[in-house]
Amino acid sequence: MKFALVNNERYEPIPKTRGICPVCGGVVIAKCGKLKAHHWAHETKQGCRNDRWETEGEWHRNWKNKFPIECQEKIILANEVKNIADVQTNKGLVIEFQHSHMDSEEQRARESAYKNMIWVVDGTRLKYDFPRFQKNIKHNSVLFLEIRKNIKLFCVYFCDEVFPKNWTNCTVPVVFDFLGLEDEEKADVFQRYLYFLLPRTKVKESDTSAFLLYLPRKNFLPLINSEWESFYAELISSIIKIQKAKRENAPQPVVYYGYRRRARRNIF
Repeated sequence: MKFALVNNERYEPIPKTRGICPVCGGVVIAKCGKLKAHHWAHETKQGCRNDRWETEGEWHRNWKNKFPIECQEKIILANEVKNIADVQTNKGLVIEFQHSHMDSEEQRARESAYKNMIWVVDGTRLKYDFPRFQKNIKHNSVLFLEIRKNIKLFCVYFCDEVFPKNWTNCTVPVVFDFLGLEDEEKADVFQRYLYFLLPRTKVKESDTSAFLLYLPRKNFLPLINSEWESFYAELISSIIKIQKAKRENAPQPVVYYGYRRRARRNIF
């Protein structure tokens, strides 16, 4: 973890210093070596929920450092349990950055605890994830709505063929970062965007579609830090309105009764 309590104040690791874990109250030791990023580690392994921050890598730290220090590693109490969020903005939005694999139980637990949150996922962790996205996104998506200049919403069919399956059924938006630690100027055009996969609202269990927001990287921080809540509410409202209009204007299926035919209202 990046912060511990020293004399009841938050501090980053200081060589040869001990502190207190803000979650469990256990003793932590400053690790200030040359190979790994400086961090605090528990003196004894005790199963603290904060242990996972002791192994975060460069990608994870780079993302957290884009936000003010006071927004990083915020303690959030949910169901009488202390949770430590990677980032909580001044607007109350929790952002969790995830590089390593996560089981579905832990995923659901965090979404339930934070509620108003988004995931940011490292799309470069597995070798095949980005090539699969490049290959399938062109043939499995269609433009649904252009929100602003360079910000577009697509409808993606066969979502599980485009993204890792463990991220396609989240109850909150999932942002895929396919750039990783590469230089943006030398990157593929697809890597210059962040991709917001919105929570899926299945009409039928067999429905495999989802909405995907293309967002230029430079727009991410201004959007998240200022107008995310109103932007997201407006986005969902627009989707509902357009879907309703399309259903109402769709050709009505015909049902035959003997020699006569009558139009039947298209419910969906």
